Amino acid sequence: MKNKHIIFLASFGGVVILAIFIVQLFWVKEALHISQQQFDQTVQIALREVAEKIALKNNTTYEYTNPVKKINPTHYIVQVNSDIDAELLDYYLASSLEYYNINQDVEYGIYSCFSKELVYCNYIQKNKPQKPVSSIQLPKFEGLDYYFSVSFPHYSIVSMHNVPMWMVTSIILFLAILFFLYALFIVFRQKSITQVQKDFINNMTHEFKTPISTISIIQQVISDPEITKNPQRLATYSEIIGAETKRLNEQVEKVLNIARIEKGQFSLHRESVSVHEIIQQIVLNVKNTEPGYNVQISAETEANSDAVLADRVHFTNILFNLVDNAIKYGGNPPVIKLSTHTEGHKIFIRITDNGYGMEKKELKKIFDKFYRISTGNVHNVKGFGLGLYYVKKIVDAHKWKITVTSTPGLGTVFTLEIPTIK
Repeated sequence: MKNKHIIFLASFGGVVILAIFIVQLFWVKEALHISQQQFDQTVQIALREVAEKIALKNNTTYEYTNPVKKINPTHYIVQVNSDIDAELLDYYLASSLEYYNINQDVEYGIYSCFSKELVYCNYIQKNKPQKPVSSIQLPKFEGLDYYFSVSFPHYSIVSMHNVPMWMVTSIILFLAILFFLYALFIVFRQKSITQVQKDFINNMTHEFKTPISTISIIQQVISDPEITKNPQRLATYSEIIGAETKRLNEQVEKVLNIARIEKGQFSLHRESVSVHEIIQQIVLNVKNTEPGYNVQISAETEANSDAVLADRVHFTNILFNLVDNAIKYGGNPPVIKLSTHTEGHKIFIRITDNGYGMEKKELKKIFDKFYRISTGNVHNVKGFGLGLYYVKKIVDAHKWKITVTSTPGLGTVFTLEIPTIK
């Protein structure tokens, strides 16, 4: 999938989800408003019926069009034109709330115009025995003579009882957003992996094609019978074929080693290994086999104890890969320095180069599979991006530690921390 298609998909999906989210918020707001209106209307009808029953019982009338006044969403007062009998109010209020299916706890009080205070308070607790509550503190209202006050202390506008469907749809929308974000993450991650694999295939094709082409050309040359008349030239071509064949074999082995490591089909054959001996061997090999790079490589082996328990082959490969990486990304010419020192029962091996260094964002990725540091428009760095990945896997298998520090323009330092044999 092309980048512009992914960007369009992400943008379009984001706009659609944002629009759905805004619509959902609007409908949830409307649902809460409707729920509050329904509750208010039901309560007012029930309380008005209570007021009418009290007036009928006392043979009085009132001139109010609506005796119920709403103080806030959960508090009401009901005006009447006569004294209110407490037991009668208890009965009328409980039966009316039950009839209109108002399943809420209710606290209420009766105001006396003679004593200018609430003379009776009670509490209706749904699904449990009723009990008077003497600690209820209901406010009084000036200018009213006969009224009773009703409050719903535990009523909540937002609840699964009054807006169940909107709660469910909101949760579904939230899950859909999470799924969409996860899908985008997978798409971008897969795109990154695909690009890395594409780069790996291109690099591998180039690495294999070059020696194959060289061998093919030499084969055509040596097929000429006249070549036998020049033994020195024939020997030179033979050396080139051997070098290119070795190069091909090394590349194939590198890929196969990674495959074995990932499948867990390898084992470490630990033995006592001299770090300094292997370092000197690598330095000698580089000086003899890298004339084209004009590599300046040196070693400072200052560690007091250099014996470690390691797999000799893999340990040698680790150091060689780190040195090879320093050569590829070193300066012109590459200046490589290997040094050792001990701290307690550990030996520290440092491989320092004079290259361009790396940014912090690159340091986090250098041990990733197939990752290769960008060199801009310069394409002189060869490889599959498997060397440092192999190093990290072997270091982890030995339970050692490797760190890297780098300063752009000054170079990079890889440090291996390995326990020594006591």
